[in-house]
Amino acid sequence: MTHNLKIEGMGKVVVSPDMMRLNYELVQTGNSYADVFHSLKKQYAIVIEAFKKVGLNTAFIKTSSIDVEMDEESTKKTQFRARQRLIYEDRVDLNRLTQLLDGLQETDNFNFSLSYFVKDPTPHLNDALILAINESTDKSKIIAESSGIRLGHITSIEYANNNYAPVMHRAVAMDSYGELNVDDIIFTQTVTMSWEIK
Repeated sequence: MTHNLKIEGMGKVVVSPDMMRLNYELVQTGNSYADVFHSLKKQYAIVIEAFKKVGLNTAFIKTSSIDVEMDEESTKKTQFRARQRLIYEDRVDLNRLTQLLDGLQETDNFNFSLSYFVKDPTPHLNDALILAINESTDKSKIIAESSGIRLGHITSIEYANNNYAPVMHRAVAMDSYGELNVDDIIFTQTVTMSWEIK
């Protein structure tokens, strides 16, 4: 009967995000479709101007959807509600982003969320995988040496693919000076290796 030593290894790599994503939703209400659509266009122009003012590339602003609907919950006779959802992605620039958020305080009727991510996670996932393999191997050797046994061939390798979501949402913290701070992104990989014991 063959005896095996089964050891799990985990690799972790900590990386600063290099990309930012701003989701911005403009919201307008009015008495007619024409009113809300006109207000939405006006609000959009203000947002574009705010991006230009701080030197952010407006070509990266994309509209993901526009919705216009009757406001069923309104107590007034007829109300329309319009929403335009914008997505902006670019390299992380906290200085300009802080200026932008300050500038957008002048507008109202909007929702936004901010997230950070790594444009190409592959090399970081590979590094974490190598660390996981090394940890499993090192632990196996330590156990073998301490127990007075010899390791034979590797009989199996189980790889838990810790899928990395393209966008890692991170909380935005403001320090006492009003500057943005970004959390690091952690990549982890897990490998379980089984060794034949001689």
